[in-house]
Amino acid sequence: MNFSNSDATVPSVRFEDVVKRYGSKPAIDGVSFTIGKGEIVGLLGRNGAGKSTVMNVMTGYLPTDCGKVCICGVDMAKHPEQAKRHIGYLPESPPLYDSMTVMEYLRFAAKIKRVPRAGIGTEVSRICDEVGLDEVRHRLARNLSKGYRQRLGVAQAMLGNPDILILDEPTAGLDPKQIVEIRSLIRDFGIDCTVLISSHILPEISEICERVLILRAGKLVGDGRLNETGSYSGEFAKLRIRVTGGEDVCLRILRGVKGLSSFRFLGTAEPCTADWHVEYRLRETGVRESLFEEIANAGEKLLMSKPIETSIEDMFLQMTADGVEK
Repeated sequence: MNFSNSDATVPSVRFEDVVKRYGSKPAIDGVSFTIGKGEIVGLLGRNGAGKSTVMNVMTGYLPTDCGKVCICGVDMAKHPEQAKRHIGYLPESPPLYDSMTVMEYLRFAAKIKRVPRAGIGTEVSRICDEVGLDEVRHRLARNLSKGYRQRLGVAQAMLGNPDILILDEPTAGLDPKQIVEIRSLIRDFGIDCTVLISSHILPEISEICERVLILRAGKLVGDGRLNETGSYSGEFAKLRIRVTGGEDVCLRILRGVKGLSSFRFLGTAEPCTADWHVEYRLRETGVRESLFEEIANAGEKLLMSKPIETSIEDMFLQMTADGVEK
């Protein structure tokens, strides 16, 4: 059964136990995730982790060996043409024809994307205006600067108002001013469509994205949200607390709190107190309230409760280090 993307309950992208091998070696190995409508998601991993393969499978460029890929509810294997109509894709090197002008290239791309012939002129003009290509619209692609070549690549990806925009290293090789401009474009487009970005520039991901997927050796080892400071939350809430009563008293209290995943003594910052690092799964409701209640019931006081934030850089290094498995 196929679904329309107008149904907000249908994810824009769904991977179900996807496997893709090159020879006998799996490039992606049992990867599952969903991306909801309107999300801006970063795809991270070291070189060779499987990022490009995920994008190639997602766009239908490569078939899966096992598993299922659905785009806006459409099975890519069963209905590839219908699924691809939802996608706009920018490879790391924009697929430009240097002998064409900007307008010629965009008209050519619009025809390939099956934009109705009568509307091609209007669509190309709209994209040129939105992406900032008006002043170079009659220039040959070979004569464009790196920044304008990237803009032209983004423009072809956005032709036809795709539901999903997939960008591979969209700011690679750009100067600081160009990077800011491309990031601004991506944010603007993310208001109306789903965006997946692969990038080695972690500050860029933390600035643009609201969620990250982390790959290691073809496996998905991280899937978490970023807060307003760009820190990674993942599936655990982490707190630093300071409680009266000393280490032994606090240990007895913490052992009685249901739902805590772990707790670790950090030391004594004030007399007759203990600082602890505590963690619990975000999907476990009421854990923090139970923690505070148990402290009060034991006759002790909670002097401090502070969220512990993990930078995206630290989380990336932890999850992609040798020996880390999901």
